[in-house]
Amino acid sequence: MSLSTAFERYVASRSGKISDLKRLQEAIVPLSQAMGYLRVDQVDQRAWDIYAANRFKKSGRSETENVPVSPGTLRREFNVLRATMRRAWKDGFLLRPPEIEPPRDSAPRDRFLSKEDARRLLDVCKTQHVRTFMAIALFTGARKGSILALTWDRVHWKTGLIDFQEPDRPITNKRRAVVPMTRILREELEKAQSTANGPYVVQWHGKPVPTGLRWSFAKACERAGLTWKPTPHHIKHSVASWFAMDRVPIDQAADWLATDPTTLRRVYRKFDPAYLREIADAFEL
Repeated sequence: MSLSTAFERYVASRSGKISDLKRLQEAIVPLSQAMGYLRVDQVDQRAWDIYAANRFKKSGRSETENVPVSPGTLRREFNVLRATMRRAWKDGFLLRPPEIEPPRDSAPRDRFLSKEDARRLLDVCKTQHVRTFMAIALFTGARKGSILALTWDRVHWKTGLIDFQEPDRPITNKRRAVVPMTRILREELEKAQSTANGPYVVQWHGKPVPTGLRWSFAKACERAGLTWKPTPHHIKHSVASWFAMDRVPIDQAADWLATDPTTLRRVYRKFDPAYLREIADAFEL
């Protein structure tokens, strides 16, 4: 069986089981283009090393200039390849899945929005659906998919809670939280509901926005005068950074952000101004 066929079979096996099938399909495209002609039993460490060494993208500065993809992108594609090979093995097309070393982890992100950046970003949102998305993201730190899938029946006005867990969605490693509304977020949601004409909180003419807000988000960042180009995921990263700087306890931050406490401790403790301070104050020669 060819690897391209194995990818097709893997996508079919995940249909209805994951919320973002399109993201999976996007990760498969470069893999299939580069290695799809191989048989599944020909995929080995050398094949992956050649792929990784030649995985480039357009730089954005020039149509002819290519730059290596980010370590995060390469790791995501490796995980898709590994899962595809395990599926082929479970279905009897391989005696065993290949033992391939994963790419190295990328360093934790250091760049995040300041609270002043966040206020400007919210102020420049011109359309209701973009402003609603931005407000929910900034005040909850929820993932983009969770926000776009949120329906009004899971905004509980009496208790002041937002339930991001979809009733029919399988529980995955990307957990979804139940988060209390802040005062400002409640005001934003009340405005959004007053003009809503459909079940989704973030909507465009009564319809959900399933493909994301890449263009609208980028334009909002330009109007806010940001000197760099954050993505919606940077908002979650920013909220986690603010929690660390405000010394919010790890367990509470983990529940709020639906993120593993170990990850928060590893990535964000450096933002705590008191982290290691006692050692520094006592350190003498």
